[in-house]
Amino acid sequence: MNHLPDKQNMRRPAPNRNVGMHRPAQQQARSTSPARRAPDLMIQRQQIGRNVPAHRPNPNVSRNGRAQRIVRPAHNASRSRGNTAHAKSKQPVSRNFILAALFAALILITVIISTVQSCASNKSTDGAVTTAPLKTVNRAENFDGTADKADDAFPAFASYTDETEDLVIDSEYGILIDLESNTVVASKNGDSKIYPASMTKIMTLVVAYEHLDDLDATYTFPAEIFDPLYQAGASVAGFKPGETVPYRDLLYGTILPSGADATVGLALAIAGSETGFAAMMNETAQRLGLGNTHFVTVSGLHDDNHYSTCHEMALILEYAISIPELRQILSTYKYTTTATAEHPEGIELRSTMYSRMEGTEAEGMYVQGGKTGYTQEARHCLATFAAPCTEENAPYTRPRFILVTAFGWSEYKPVFDAINTYTKYKP
Repeated sequence: MNHLPDKQNMRRPAPNRNVGMHRPAQQQARSTSPARRAPDLMIQRQQIGRNVPAHRPNPNVSRNGRAQRIVRPAHNASRSRGNTAHAKSKQPVSRNFILAALFAALILITVIISTVQSCASNKSTDGAVTTAPLKTVNRAENFDGTADKADDAFPAFASYTDETEDLVIDSEYGILIDLESNTVVASKNGDSKIYPASMTKIMTLVVAYEHLDDLDATYTFPAEIFDPLYQAGASVAGFKPGETVPYRDLLYGTILPSGADATVGLALAIAGSETGFAAMMNETAQRLGLGNTHFVTVSGLHDDNHYSTCHEMALILEYAISIPELRQILSTYKYTTTATAEHPEGIELRSTMYSRMEGTEAEGMYVQGGKTGYTQEARHCLATFAAPCTEENAPYTRPRFILVTAFGWSEYKPVFDAINTYTKYKP
């Protein structure tokens, strides 16, 4: 894996440390993908006006409103005079017929244009282009140097077997999946409904990445998005109103500090609204075959209609880590954003997961990355992926397990659930 010379995309060093007692030091920079051109996601809608025919005066009424006398040709006129009168009487009929035909054609054109406009409008939700083309996601950087087949792009549900055990954890819900065999190793209400809280941001990361061609393009934060986040008590990365930052910083701000300011910024930039972006998340869930997942918010703030299962959140995480750049983001401990006028030295972002654990606590296993979550209704949640390797070899080792737990009664319950589970089931 390439290394950027000056970007602070850090992992921790490997010395032995006690659980949650010390924060790790910085690690080497990693490369990120080259710049890509952002697709034009907005639709310019035509404004169709009505063509109202101009008022034509009645030739039989004078300007003062009195009826005019109409002089009709005599019946005993000469033949030539009669022919002339007959020809003149045809002229108004021809003009009326032409005007009627033109008016009918104008109505037909207006109906056609209105139909086209209506079809275009149906492709958007609150300004979000839900049928926006996805960029080609690079999954060729496999750990063994081989390329994935197209049919392998989407993960499949792990199978329960006779060997599937009850998952012994303090959290109320959980599932452990072996990625090599695609089987459920152990489960505790793994297919029951949960509120995913900020584990939602894994899907936010996926959808944003799929619709951004240029991660170095910039976004400017509008002032009006911040007060609602503060009032909701959402966690933020620390961006400021009017600050202009690259989309890459928004992706890291979404995962490491679990920043709702970053997720809302991505939603507005890509879909025009949070509602529109949530619709795109639900479309991706359908593509993945997730029948028990529905998103309402991009940050995971509670809503009764915002739900998933541990099993389906595991599939979302498996899909995310199949994309090298997203696996790197989910594995990063510390990252410094681009310097701006509001933050001349950038913002130092730290992983909420690695701030609670080192990753090396389970002997013979290393927790390679993941995402935390918490709301009052969801309690403490944690989605992680791990492999039997050392910290130094973790970036080059294929993940072996995914563990998702939910509804833990303290912030360290999911951490110890992960350590104990990986220790028990290490190969």
